[in-house]
Amino acid sequence: MTKAEIMEYSKEELLNPENLLRIFAEASSELDRVDLQNAYQDRAKECKCYKQVTALIKAAKADIKDNLKEQKVTANNVTDFGHITGELNCGSWIADNNGVRVLTIFGEKVCCYHPILPVERLFNIETKTEKITLAYKRGHDWKEITVDKGLIASSTKIVRLADYGVAVTSETAKDLVKYLSDVENLNVIAEKNSTSKLGWHGPDFIPYDTAVVFDDESKFRELIGSIRESGSEQIWLDLCRKIRANKSHYEPQVYMAASFASVLISKLNMLPFIVNLWGSTGKGKTVALMLAASIWANPAENRYITDSYATQNAFEIRLDCLNHLPLCLDDMSKVRDKTGDGFTDLIYLMCSGKGKDRSNVDLGLNKVKTWANTILSNMERPLANETMKGGAINRILDFEMCDGYIFENGNGVVEILKDNYGFAGIKFVDLIKELPVEVINNIRKDFEQKIKEEAKKQNSVKEEKQILPLSVLLTADKIATDYIFEDGIYLDLPTMVKQLKDINEVSEGQRAYDTLKDYVIANKNMFPVEMPQNGSAWGFIKDGFINILPTIFRKLAAEQNFSTKAFASWADSHKLLSCNSGNQKVIKIYGNPVRFYSIKQSYEEDQQEDEGFKNAEENELPFD
Repeated sequence: MTKAEIMEYSKEELLNPENLLRIFAEASSELDRVDLQNAYQDRAKECKCYKQVTALIKAAKADIKDNLKEQKVTANNVTDFGHITGELNCGSWIADNNGVRVLTIFGEKVCCYHPILPVERLFNIETKTEKITLAYKRGHDWKEITVDKGLIASSTKIVRLADYGVAVTSETAKDLVKYLSDVENLNVIAEKNSTSKLGWHGPDFIPYDTAVVFDDESKFRELIGSIRESGSEQIWLDLCRKIRANKSHYEPQVYMAASFASVLISKLNMLPFIVNLWGSTGKGKTVALMLAASIWANPAENRYITDSYATQNAFEIRLDCLNHLPLCLDDMSKVRDKTGDGFTDLIYLMCSGKGKDRSNVDLGLNKVKTWANTILSNMERPLANETMKGGAINRILDFEMCDGYIFENGNGVVEILKDNYGFAGIKFVDLIKELPVEVINNIRKDFEQKIKEEAKKQNSVKEEKQILPLSVLLTADKIATDYIFEDGIYLDLPTMVKQLKDINEVSEGQRAYDTLKDYVIANKNMFPVEMPQNGSAWGFIKDGFINILPTIFRKLAAEQNFSTKAFASWADSHKLLSCNSGNQKVIKIYGNPVRFYSIKQSYEEDQQEDEGFKNAEENELPFD
């Protein structure tokens, strides 16, 4: 009711008791009520019924007073839900197994049709924000949900609780906000530190320890619900030992080692890395991934293993939540096909351990998402490819599948894993709690040295950033073998080292150099021995040097995903670059100075000056 509405009332409407009572029912405060009452009386004067209206107002006040006395409304009611929290002061609200309501001049007004109350306040140690846990009873069962504090402080937001089964509508929302606020502020509600990230928090590991509680379960219901123990640990162990005993296929053991290694990353101050299994489809890659996931959780579809069609933002959110637990991603090729040119950037993102900066509505920055874990993936060919930058290649351990099927009976393995899982993860975490970090790191350093020695035996030089992840993987395999599987079956070091990329394979400079030489061979007609006067060529080859026009070289670099500046620096350090103006060489072509990237064709040739061409002097250049 508004004053404008009152001023339109007729005499008959003014004398209608129901319209008068709306002033008492709808006024948001005593001041508002008095203001509306005065407007009502002013309109009564205009309609010449002031005395009658005044008498009605007096009678209404008396009825309200008598009604409240009769109902014995107090400000010291307590909840009567029979909940574990016991009785809580709920002020003027009546709260029992019939729901929550309040007495008004019209009788009882329902706030919620079932028991509901706040039971715990959670202070998030990362975001420094508060959440609240609500307990509510629908039917015979009590349920709990943890939500942002702001959700129960707004009548427009609290209706979202309806999605979780809470009986709230736009009509009852305002009263439910008031009731929950009263109960929270009239009582001492238990408070705990919380987190929205799984994994290590000091000496504790979430979700296995409870000193810090996970407060984002509503957003990750399937994921969090999957991380538990189910079935028989012995059945799971027997299956794993049988699979590990098959030495013709190392793939399941690699995946399991990578899964265990995830909880070592932060302890050893390492960056995340990807372990990718590649080979023909239908050979058992997905089942091997399920085996690795079963260490921690339910490996069934749409449980712990991640949907390959997720967006980059979804990957960030999931990685931030998993934190130190492994991300298991089936069929990375679907992600590559979806992201296209952004695939390399996604790999960088995953392995950087840090999400993108994003602004919020207040023009500030949201808290950056972080993680330190392993990412397990698979596809039909190596994840690292010839167009991927060296930094991305460094972060990928590609393991080629052996010939034949990984499992004798893949379907049988799946059926066992669906019913038996989650035991090894908590056991491995307990082992890591007992082992000093120095001991774990010494094991890793020993493997690092052995990897280098084995690489030397194989007459190869491995990239350091490839050696470090493999050393972590072998460390996890050793700990799991010694304390969990107890079968003495370790990953074969020579086989593992052979899978690592040589240093030249992950050098962006070397990759760009090889790409350029292949490009010139594939387009030899565009690189004659003399630069034609009509400018139809892309460059020329003279005295063992490839001279390529900057525009052509930059286009090649963009297509093949490398930096011309970084390549020029690499080529110069390897004595492959001939230049007299920055990183480029200015050569007079038919009397005109032209810039080229001048790059030696091979390491073996001695660098020599160009013959048949006159270098332009600095004061002859038409540009700075």
